This record gives sequence, structure tokens and C-alpha cells, in this order.
Amino acid sequence: MSASDRRTASSRISSSADVTDPDRRVFLAAALAALASALVGCGAAPPPVTKPEAAPEPPLAVASLDSLLPLAGLRWVVLVNPQEITSIPWLVPFVGTVIPEARFNRFAHGTAVDLRRTPEALVASYATNEGDATVELLRHTSDPRAVERAFRDRLSTAATRAVDRHDLVRVSGKIGPSAHAFAAIGPDVICFQQAGSILRGPCRIASLFARGALARAARAFSDPSLRALAERLGPAPARAFALGPFEGELARGARGLLAAATAIGAAARPSAREGILLSIAVAGDFSRTGEAASEELAGAWRDLAEGSFGHLLGLDAPVMAPLPTHAPDAVAIAVELDPRKLAKGLADATSNEIDQIMR
Repeated sequence: MSASDRRTASSRISSSADVTDPDRRVFLAAALAALASALVGCGAAPPPVTKPEAAPEPPLAVASLDSLLPLAGLRWVVLVNPQEITSIPWLVPFVGTVIPEARFNRFAHGTAVDLRRTPEALVASYATNEGDATVELLRHTSDPRAVERAFRDRLSTAATRAVDRHDLVRVSGKIGPSAHAFAAIGPDVICFQQAGSILRGPCRIASLFARGALARAARAFSDPSLRALAERLGPAPARAFALGPFEGELARGARGLLAAATAIGAAARPSAREGILLSIAVAGDFSRTGEAASEELAGAWRDLAEGSFGHLLGLDAPVMAPLPTHAPDAVAIAVELDPRKLAKGLADATSNEIDQIMR
């Protein structure tokens, strides 16, 4: 091939390369991209990890209502097992004397809770910086949403609602001039509070206790005197406790025994003779004065029984004579009462108070 022919051929090849060069570049880019993708795929990081859905919170479970009661500010507490009481046939008429069916029905209509089927209930009084407060805790068998709606319907102003978790709802507001609070705790516990502080009151603290918060805060029966009295009196359908120190008129009660008392408790239970066995215990340091203090307690009982209030309750005509006992840390008295006289007297003496609690 001559030099002229070689130049012509080279010119044609160059012209052909100029025409196809963009296509080659596209192909090359695609090939490199595929190669890079393959190389990266061989040692690539795993795809983004999707977080598993959080496990649902276990439902709140309250072992006993008194575990929700704070100790600070506690004045007194009454614990009752209504279902146990109403399951005893011979007691039912006497319960109806103290709390008529109409009052039970009115409470059920206003709260969506039937106390007669309530296995556990308590009422407690607190002294707070914002004034006295009353709190009621109930273990119920109703729909918590229905109970909440019933409470909201009673509020007149300043209603607020907070959902702390799916099974803990708090509602507060005013009924007339008085502040009220409510909490639905778990599937079967509700709390009502009348007066006192809504933000720092016993109902708010009960909801925090239920969630496991305030681990260092003392519960009511962590008080040594209350705990000892509860153990001494044992389980009963109805129990009541008041925490000392007792001052003023209270300190002069029981012939002065309450001045040195740290707490007082009482328990009522049905007896084998279909009477009401009442036990009363006063806690304190009686290590040196137990026998004398026991006699004073027996004398204080006679004073009460022989007075107009004692006569009203039938304390002056017991089924069994009072039996005083004593120990280094408590003095006590036990007596069996006629349920007919006791129920009639309680109805006459406490009608207004019961009506206030069951509004």
C-alpha cells in the first residue's frame, strides 16, 4: 500500500471513530456503573434496619388499693370489702339500714359503679397545704370508659383530661365551687378526689404510684404503727385507722390514752352468733404501762357506752362483754355487738356523712 493509500485509510478510521465516540462513552459509563454496582454489592452494607415495633406496655395491675395511698398528710382511712359484706345473707338487711338501696342506686347512676359488687373500696382523708382532701379508691367491675364519662358529665367547669398511658387516664375540674379529680388506673381501679390540690393531691400521687414512680415516697401502711395495727387486727370486711399524733380534744380521748398514741385502729367482722365483733387497738409505747393502759381503755369504753352516743349504737347492751388486752406496743379491746341496734344507730348518726361520700 502506498503512503497515499495509508493516509486515506487512516483518515477513514479516524472519521469513523469520531462518529461512534459518544456511543462508546455511554456504553463505557454504563459498563463501569454496572461493575461498580457489582463490586459494591459484594461487600455492601446491609439494607437499613427497620426497628421492630415496641412491645405493648403490660396492663397496670394494682395488688391492693392501700398501696396507692401516700403516707404524707394522711389523717384517717376506712377500708371496706362491700362484695364480701353483701355476700353474707343475714348482714344484707343491716347494710340496707345504714345505706338504703336508693343511695346505692344513686351512686351507681352518678358514677357507673355499683358498690354492692365492688370487691374493694377505701376512703381516706388528707391534710394538705391547699386544705383537707378526701380520696376514694374503688376496685370495680365496670367499663373504665363509662366511669370516666360519668365523671366528666358531673363536671361544671375547668375540665381537663390527660392520658398518661393507654390504661391510665386522669380528669379534673370543678363541681360547683369545689375541685374534683378522677383517675382510671388499669382495667379495674378508679380514684375520686374531692377538694385539695389537683396537681399534687392524693389522686395524682396514686396514679404515679400505679406507674411505679415515686419509688422513695412512703405509702400509708409503711408507717410502723399503722402496719403493726393492721397485722394485729387482721383481715376484716371493714377496718378503720387514724394516724397520730393526736392533739387537742383528740389527745384527751380514751381517758388521755390518745395523747401518747401513735395510731388507733378498729376492725368489724361477723361473728359465729350473727353478731358484729368489734376490735379496737391503740398503738404506742406501753412496755411499762400496758396493764394500767388496758384498764384505762376498758374504762374509756364504758364511758362511751354509757353516754348518749353509745346508747344510740347499742354499745351499752353488748352480746358479749368487752375483753381488754395489752402488749408492749398496743392496748386493745374486743366486744360483740347487736347488729340491729348498731345498724340503726349508725344510720341515724352518720347519714349526712355517708351521703356526702356517696354523692
